[in-house]
Amino acid sequence: MASPSVARRTSRTPVESDDAVMMRAAELAAWAQKNVQAVIIAAVLLVGTLGGIVYYRVYSAQRADRASMAFLNLQASMSTDTAAVTRQLETFASNYDGTSEASEARILSAQLWLAKGDANKAIAAVRPAAEGGKLKQQAQMVLASALAAAGKRGEAVDAFLDVAKGTKLAYLKQDALTQAAALREQANDWKGAADLYAQALETTEEGTTARTLFQLHLAEAQAHAGLPVSAPK
Repeated sequence: MASPSVARRTSRTPVESDDAVMMRAAELAAWAQKNVQAVIIAAVLLVGTLGGIVYYRVYSAQRADRASMAFLNLQASMSTDTAAVTRQLETFASNYDGTSEASEARILSAQLWLAKGDANKAIAAVRPAAEGGKLKQQAQMVLASALAAAGKRGEAVDAFLDVAKGTKLAYLKQDALTQAAALREQANDWKGAADLYAQALETTEEGTTARTLFQLHLAEAQAHAGLPVSAPK
């Protein structure tokens, strides 16, 4: 005779995996029937969202193509009249705002104003591109140069240092630090200039011409500042 404990055991047959799937599908179907309106709304929203994403991508690609072609045509038709060219560039940048060509137009406009000696107009022209866009760091470099030309040395140093902090490109970091250091030298801030040359030196490799030049600049700045002159490494 079987023991009581064995007699009390209930025989359970596990639900087969296929049966579990079918049960889940039936539950889902029943839920959908009870919530038809919610299902339809969710489907419409999903389709609308996907459609909007696709449309935006197509529109952006087409707009970028139009901007590229329009900028090539603009460059081919530029006159020697700086004022007229800058007006064309500014109009183009406004019409194609958000594209890399718009940033290029703003940078070129600022460079033309700088060449004409009007630093303030150069600042106004390039600032939108320096605040955001596909060529932000290049625009920041031009903005910094324009600020320096306008006599706004402190703002120019800050702009150069923003580039140095934000870029991963060694040559761009070196250029920005060098420009900022030169401005500090002009203000007789030799200690500050030495600090920037030391930062630039850290981005170079041993045995390179760039490293030798930065060592010379660093030693000169340290000497002017009355600091111990670093031995070449």
